[in-house]
Amino acid sequence: MSQLQPLAALGGLLLGGALLGGLLWWQSGLQPATRADDWRPPCVQRLGKAYAEFGPARQPDDRPARNLVFGVDRSGSNGELADVQLDAAVAYAATLEPESGVGVLLITDRSDRSTTPDMPFEPGESGVRWAPEPVLCPGCKPDSLFQQKCVEQLEVAQTVRVAELNGVEEARRTRLQEERAVRIHGWRDQVAAYTPKPGTSLLAFFTKLADLPPVRREPQRTTVVVMSDLEASQAAERKQLDKFERAYKSSGTCPEASWLPKGLAGLEIALVQSVRDGIDADLWGRRWDAVLTCAGAHVRRHRFSTAVPLRQLLDEPGGPALALAE
Repeated sequence: MSQLQPLAALGGLLLGGALLGGLLWWQSGLQPATRADDWRPPCVQRLGKAYAEFGPARQPDDRPARNLVFGVDRSGSNGELADVQLDAAVAYAATLEPESGVGVLLITDRSDRSTTPDMPFEPGESGVRWAPEPVLCPGCKPDSLFQQKCVEQLEVAQTVRVAELNGVEEARRTRLQEERAVRIHGWRDQVAAYTPKPGTSLLAFFTKLADLPPVRREPQRTTVVVMSDLEASQAAERKQLDKFERAYKSSGTCPEASWLPKGLAGLEIALVQSVRDGIDADLWGRRWDAVLTCAGAHVRRHRFSTAVPLRQLLDEPGGPALALAE
């Protein structure tokens, strides 16, 4: 008996040590992760294969994306407002979120893409959002105290991880927007002294516009903002527009015309018209409204004003836009 008592005591110590060690090991598995390459608590390793790749869900960003293309008249007849309108277009373009594509085209004598220093169109770049995944299946309950504690830690860790990932994404979007704004303002500085030859052709501009990638590929989500007095300076073009408008008014239908711009169907075109003395603004507005409508575009008309920010003019329904058609 004297020998059995020490052995029993030693066995009790070993058993107590084993239990204490197991408890410490179990608790250590519930501590937050310390490895830099894994945000999950270490206890996840003991939850089975179902949690081997567990993490937040990556989802497409649902923020609305569009393409915005500006056409700015740099001709002599629009000279008094050409720089103001170009600055307004650049200021608007520089603040667009990175999901939206943007470009600025110059309306010139030929509107030839090879000779006119247009701003290259920059397509939008879609983003992502991160959302937490359910740690347990719907209606499921932890099957042990260990799993319950681990699930609680995992939920907390995932919340932190989602905030971290979305923060990184927002920082990326901000950087993209700032970098694009620098490029847009840099392009504005390069074309500051550009003056086209006399004889601006809006028909040539719309032909150039139809060849732009977003117009060819995504017309339904592309808006074109034309900033011009809309007066045709070429005699042949004036005659074509006059004849077209008279036929349109008399028949109430779109007359056939071989020169009618092609490739504009589905576009939204906002005519932001400069109004000055000595020009029948409503006449030119009506003519281009008819031509572009017959070309398949959705047309709205506004009067340009330095007192109204361009974003407010275009983006706010029922805002202070002055529709010349009224």
